[in-house]
Amino acid sequence: MAVVLTKLTAMVKKIKKLYGLQMDTSSQRTGVEAFFIGILERSERISYYARSRGWGFIMTWAHRIAGLVLVLYMLFHIYTLSALYEPAAFASKMKFVDNFVFSFFECALAVPVIFHALNGARLILYEAYRIREDAIMIRWLFVLSAIYILTLALFMLMGNQEVSPGFFWLIVAIASAISSAIVYKRLWHTQNGMLWKLQRVSGALLLPLVSGHMFFMHLNYRVGHDVDTILARISAPGIKALDVAFVNLVFFHAGFGLYTIIGDYVEDSRIRKGLTVLMSFILGVFAYAGAKLVLSI
Repeated sequence: MAVVLTKLTAMVKKIKKLYGLQMDTSSQRTGVEAFFIGILERSERISYYARSRGWGFIMTWAHRIAGLVLVLYMLFHIYTLSALYEPAAFASKMKFVDNFVFSFFECALAVPVIFHALNGARLILYEAYRIREDAIMIRWLFVLSAIYILTLALFMLMGNQEVSPGFFWLIVAIASAISSAIVYKRLWHTQNGMLWKLQRVSGALLLPLVSGHMFFMHLNYRVGHDVDTILARISAPGIKALDVAFVNLVFFHAGFGLYTIIGDYVEDSRIRKGLTVLMSFILGVFAYAGAKLVLSI
């Protein structure tokens, strides 16, 4: 009887691990991981969900929260860049934000950006290749995120580095094309809906584009702060095409993500449709404003 119970217990653990209900990492935790996990487990709610549904569930929610933060930032970013229609006004705004406090928040923005990007890649790897080694994948997610953020902070301290825009964006474009082609090949012929597939393909495209965009802005400080440099960059035909595609991809990806959240947590169909229409309208207006700004300068 004891042998049977032991086998059943082992089977239950395997099933939980397979479906993301449990992530057995206690024996593999490093000292740093144990420290941060200990802090998170002080929250009764987080600790409950970590035990009952696994850290994969916590990561999914963190992914959505980071996505919401980035949507709000994109709306603010488009609003701020609209001042480029009056270069003097934009230059004045840049002088106002040129201080340590705003520089800190500019660097801190890399946290939700790279977390959302790499965790999205982790989820796509599961959907495309059924790779579900949560302990290993989550560990590498945090390692790569830390490397990325610390590198950006180093570049901010070093100042402007003047990298070649053409060469940099050629490499990023190639990486985006390869990653999206791989995801397209693996997921396009599945039984999932068209928007679901486009969401994954757009995510694969945006992983190099978004992380590369932030990296480039920190490498070349004037590209994101000096009005003459910004106008010269946007005026290039290749950059215009890239920026328009970038804006549309970001807002489509964000829109479908918000649509999924609304569908998961709003039960009333009329409220759900109303929120979907409102969300689509707001994102559509800002996407149009961003594309118009790029094309008209």
